[in-house]
Amino acid sequence: MNRVGNSKIGLVVTYAFLILMVIVTLIPLLYTASASFKPNQEIVSGGAHLIPKNFTLANFVTAWTMGSSGGAGVGRKPVTFADYTVNSLILASLTTLGTITFTSLSAYCFQRGNFPGRKFLYWVFLATMFIAAGSITIFPIVQFMSKFKLNNLYGASIVQIFSTSAANLFLTMGYLKTISREIDEAAKIDGCSFFRTYYRIILPLSKPILATVALISFRSAWNDYLLPMVFTLGKTYQYPLVVGVVALKNFGGEGAAQYNLLMAGTMFSIVPIIVIYLSLNRFFIAGMTQGALKG
Repeated sequence: MNRVGNSKIGLVVTYAFLILMVIVTLIPLLYTASASFKPNQEIVSGGAHLIPKNFTLANFVTAWTMGSSGGAGVGRKPVTFADYTVNSLILASLTTLGTITFTSLSAYCFQRGNFPGRKFLYWVFLATMFIAAGSITIFPIVQFMSKFKLNNLYGASIVQIFSTSAANLFLTMGYLKTISREIDEAAKIDGCSFFRTYYRIILPLSKPILATVALISFRSAWNDYLLPMVFTLGKTYQYPLVVGVVALKNFGGEGAAQYNLLMAGTMFSIVPIIVIYLSLNRFFIAGMTQGALKG
């Protein structure tokens, strides 16, 4: 009886903790969604209530169509929030495609290849997982990319690809261990080369983990602020969505913080990630589970 009682108590505690975590996570999102439909005066005056008293859609229209200086490089061309969204799509798509290609190829070579120093190179590369492209490394990275004229949106994408690949490599390596080597041997007998086996056999079988890597990479690139902000400094027409959202706060003029526009812009940046996650959720769970178990 004691064991049954302890088991029930443990189950109740577990569910209570999980429910608490869900509430803590959802409250800021719910408030952001609620505030995006409120006039700025209602937010500033202490409108902490979730249900707007003066419901309005004007925040989204203003945030989407608002203009800003495009910078001298484009003749002071007005840049709208739609342009920021396109820039984010370009940045996140390039980063995702590059990460999938680099991660899948490197994981295949490390896991299936047989060359001197393979394990040493793998652990050295894996060690970079603990070195983020943050405030310490950002200056030398920008200086290095400037030498190649890549201090722009595309340069930020390149840095994102190589600065987040170590963790993805670990997951992909773990997943490849679940694929029997007999498949490789059968492909070799049929005349497939090492890389043709990767393209024809391993790549299609790795869809779950690659979908996981794609989702993680897209989310990371889409939500990143520091790196794109530094790389597009002074180039307003290249701002991605997250960087452009910050500009919304002061859109009304100096000293007039437009929190309503900030919240509406934040919703623009949140919704695509939610849609993509719901679309790839099945692959994401399968890839994370199998990759983590064998990693």
